[in-house]
Amino acid sequence: MPDAVLVFTFGPIQPFIAEARRTSDLYAGSQTLVALARAAAEALIARGGTLVYPAGLTANGGHQQAAAAQDVPNKLVAIVPHEQAEEFARAAERALWAEWHRLAEQARRSFATKVGAAFVDDTWLATWRRQTGEPADAADAPGPAASPWEVYWAAARLDGPRESHAYAKAYEQASRGLDAAKRTRAFVAAEEHGDKDSLSGRRAALHTTNLPARKYWEQVSAQASPSLLRPEGRERLDALGVCKRFSRLLDDVRFPSTSTVATADFLARAKQRAPDALRAYREALEAFLGRRLYRARAHDASWPYDGDLLFAETLAPERLRDSYGAKPQELDPRALRSAQETLRALHQTAGGAPSPYYAVVVLDGDSMGQRLGACLAAGNPLAAHQELSRRLAAFSDWVRQRLTPERGLVYNGGDDVLLLAPLAEALPLAAELAAEFQARTATPETQGTASAGIAVAHHLYPLDAALRAAREAEARAKQVTGKAAVGVAVLRRSGERRELVSPWAALDALGEFDALVALFRDDGAGSLLAGRFPYEVADAARVLPVANDLFAAELRRLLARHHNQRHPQPLTDERRADWAHRLSAWAASLASTVGGTHDGTTGTALVADWLVFARFVAQGGGE
Repeated sequence: MPDAVLVFTFGPIQPFIAEARRTSDLYAGSQTLVALARAAAEALIARGGTLVYPAGLTANGGHQQAAAAQDVPNKLVAIVPHEQAEEFARAAERALWAEWHRLAEQARRSFATKVGAAFVDDTWLATWRRQTGEPADAADAPGPAASPWEVYWAAARLDGPRESHAYAKAYEQASRGLDAAKRTRAFVAAEEHGDKDSLSGRRAALHTTNLPARKYWEQVSAQASPSLLRPEGRERLDALGVCKRFSRLLDDVRFPSTSTVATADFLARAKQRAPDALRAYREALEAFLGRRLYRARAHDASWPYDGDLLFAETLAPERLRDSYGAKPQELDPRALRSAQETLRALHQTAGGAPSPYYAVVVLDGDSMGQRLGACLAAGNPLAAHQELSRRLAAFSDWVRQRLTPERGLVYNGGDDVLLLAPLAEALPLAAELAAEFQARTATPETQGTASAGIAVAHHLYPLDAALRAAREAEARAKQVTGKAAVGVAVLRRSGERRELVSPWAALDALGEFDALVALFRDDGAGSLLAGRFPYEVADAARVLPVANDLFAAELRRLLARHHNQRHPQPLTDERRADWAHRLSAWAASLASTVGGTHDGTTGTALVADWLVFARFVAQGGGE
């Protein structure tokens, strides 16, 4: 019996992930997609198919399961018997539906348990079934018109041995067929009446027969912890929102909030420098808020609460009401003052307040289509494709050892990584990931690089907007000549937005980015360079657009002018000359690789922007 190459995928992906107001929504949405892809992949293997991409699915006592390191992507490639290709694809599709309905049912039961079964009636269930695609009768099978998922597949016959170029031809034919199938997009639109949900803004929010959506969610939120729903009905969820917010995939993972991510480095510093002050603040907080507190970090005995409580502005009556359901008239003024005073003492002892900014980081392999094309042109296309898949899985294994969901890892799918990081760690971490990707995914046929997008946002900034900004920054990085670049979008709370781009190689030539940040960091003796320095470099860049000897000389002059000579480690003439040389060389590199794709901005102006960003990081987003 001849073989066939089967390509299987489903969606939508980015819209489902991006519909998130909390980081737990983001993580649960991402891992839901992974679970669906894993179920489809395991169905293909269970029937005897050979999975080419992704690698990492292994047999375990007769049961096929995914290796823990790699999150299974939504596109699968397998070799199956040609005459049974449709049966294999339908089996994968059924497994996907079954897994989706299993996860949805778990979330529905969790919702009913946590808020009360009285909040679910026939009207609620009718909306739930329509939005999740759950058949009203178990004998009914969901189809494209009755599900949030669109499934596509295509297969092409292998006209020759697997190890020959017949594999490359069949893969290309199947890929073209899949593209054609996706363009049809055969689905039936469903009408959504009434108040819309808070996550998508497009679907009807769940409600019961006797309670309209707004009143319904006001009553539901009174029964739920603020860790699940904002008080007083400030959030309304549809079925997909409930599937994320009440997902059982969150049972064993405490995914950090944006506030917790932003304060992670401060908390580590406080534990080291000010453990007594941290304990005093925790005790004052517990005496003040009591039962309203919820444990976001149950494993952490010294600080088990959300990072937002490490910000002074959280201890304001309106914020406490909004986030913890504490009405102003219920707050003890003396206990509030005690908590505020001990928090100020903690900030002072720990060396300053935490940064209110964090980063969304996305990493994506460059020119993966070209790399796959090189594999298909190899002497043994199948073996080359399998080797690339194994190398991507090896990179994912390294990522999982380096990061965890508790430390902000959202998705880890080989050539695609999504994570959250503290402001100061984001760029160095992205650079480390890109370097490891290049080292670990190289094959005899291909050498690969990766580009990253970083969105720096206030911890209260809308999460979906920060995700979108990170993807846009990644797209700008992909426009750099030769790629292997990083794009950064700084979203100031004031509304100001700054966009940066640089090749990794140019940053490597500059040296450790943290060394540049350190020039503006005040560790108790004032910063080595005055905060005005980046802005005067920007002024100079307007009249010196070319990174030549004149620009380098101006940099040396400005470094001398804004140098803090009373600093314990002052900038010597030699160090100033070295920094002027490095910054000028960076500007020249940016001019040749980025300038033409970044609105025609000169390399010297781009370096000035990076200096402003370095100062921003050094000051934790403050002025």
